[in-house]
Amino acid sequence: KKNILYKNKIKKNNIILAIPSSGLHSNGFSLVRAILKDKKIDISKNKFLKKNLLEPTKIYVDEIINLIGKDLINGCANITGGGLKENIKRIIPDGMCARINLEKIKTKKIFSWLKKQNISDQQMLKTFNCGVGFCLIVNRNNIEKVNKFFSSKYKPYEIGSIIIENRKVILDGKIDWK
Repeated sequence: KKNILYKNKIKKNNIILAIPSSGLHSNGFSLVRAILKDKKIDISKNKFLKKNLLEPTKIYVDEIINLIGKDLINGCANITGGGLKENIKRIIPDGMCARINLEKIKTKKIFSWLKKQNISDQQMLKTFNCGVGFCLIVNRNNIEKVNKFFSSKYKPYEIGSIIIENRKVILDGKIDWK
């Protein structure tokens, strides 16, 4: 019970960190299958798609349990179906807002490939994690301490902050899909 993260820990000027995903995780495969069927793509003959679509999902449990034990995070969100906006808004207290700069998101090649299949930015953000597997909300002075718990492949990086605003989430800018 002492390790439960309550919304009241999230404060104005906290930083939002993105933890990179390992790929699609388990979201958006209905859309991916529709694209493969429509374009008549056989993934067994496409090394890039075979490798990227079968990439195991990174699970962040060990890192998150350690961070909670050290009292280094104020909130966290697993970025699953619904994408950044829908998953982060669930943890934001009333009267506060997660302001996220989409230009800071580091995408993986599989998301660039998907974007080239005529999927709108809005649909990409709603269906896929777009390279962000998990988000942390932390005090700015804890960023270095938090980073020590992650390998270089999954090192968190800043994508936004908490502001005073009645909307739960604001997405600024656009993702660079290249």
